[in-house]
Amino acid sequence: MRRTAWVALFACLALTGCNARTPEPEPADYLSGTVPIGVNSDLPGWSLYRNGVWSGFDIALGNWLAGELGFTPQYVPITTDERLKVLKREDSPVKLVISNFSITDVRRDEVDFAGPYLSDAQGLMTLTGSPIGTPADIEGRAVCVVLGSTGETRIFGAKINSRPENTLDRCVQRLRAREVDAVSTDQVILEGLASYASDLRVVPGMRVGSERYGIGLPNNRPELCEYLSAALTRFVDEEWTRKFGEYLPASVPGDRKPNSRVLDPCEPATP
Repeated sequence: MRRTAWVALFACLALTGCNARTPEPEPADYLSGTVPIGVNSDLPGWSLYRNGVWSGFDIALGNWLAGELGFTPQYVPITTDERLKVLKREDSPVKLVISNFSITDVRRDEVDFAGPYLSDAQGLMTLTGSPIGTPADIEGRAVCVVLGSTGETRIFGAKINSRPENTLDRCVQRLRAREVDAVSTDQVILEGLASYASDLRVVPGMRVGSERYGIGLPNNRPELCEYLSAALTRFVDEEWTRKFGEYLPASVPGDRKPNSRVLDPCEPATP
């Protein structure tokens, strides 16, 4: 580098910090044409792909946003453990993640969120007839959790033997094979699974912590966050109750609806 270029660089660092962050694209341009959205593909009631058809509450939200904001959704199957990773990639195959993605401070350090669009807690599911019925019964038990989920790191403290798997479907397989005593993830997901299977039941009174689902965005996208948050406010006010009742069984309580007037503030961009 020539001397004049070095002088200019040091002057920039001294005076402005040389903020080289790439300008954020216009949200309406970013969400135009065909928009790939990362979703789970094996969660009944939430995001399920069967016989060439997508269904579930998260899919309904993606479809509603597409109609409201004027784009065509393209759903891309990802695992729970991939949600954070794909949003951090410069060559990411998705532009958004709508996949039971809980908002946490740790995740906010790496990606942005718009939401929440649902509030919940961590729960526990076991086989019908299992002796597990109270929080005390879980101590020392083998509990399957999903890699990359909040359940992997914080369910029930050190009282259990945590057995991670790549997918929730694999956890359920291990439960049915009696290789683990229970499965833990968000309560509303477990209630949806148990409502479709007579051999599974959700343990009552086992709600731990707080889960708040958000739409995952690449980091440093405050304008996109504001754009989606405005749409989410309308979704919660106008469509949430109907969509929840359409895709989740009547046995699943609908008390997870967030207050549309107090969605999380969008984070400012960082250099």
